[in-house]
Amino acid sequence: MELTATELAAQAAGKVLVDIRRAEEWRSTGVIAGSHQLTFFDAAGHADPAGWLENLAKVAGPEDDLVLICRSGHRSGIILNFLHTQTPYRQACHLAGGILDWCEKGLPVVPFKG
Repeated sequence: MELTATELAAQAAGKVLVDIRRAEEWRSTGVIAGSHQLTFFDAAGHADPAGWLENLAKVAGPEDDLVLICRSGHRSGIILNFLHTQTPYRQACHLAGGILDWCEKGLPVVPFKG
């Protein structure tokens, strides 16, 4: 399942936002206020799914209304498929168009502090 930027902006209350991009991406665009920054893929495209899931469990459980965010929606779509097929996080969704679409729509971001 995916949400558009407009839908997410209107329905953000109660959702757990997880931005899976890398630090240089967060610094470049800023982040959505209240989102958790949990990098999934490194710059070479490598991932540690088990380690990432451990970190995810610290901010969201399978019952939470989880929304994944990446740059364009591509990586978050891949991770969403992983969550839906291999974990109990079957309610998760992702931001269609990613942070690029969010910013293009003029929706607010805050500077990344890290």
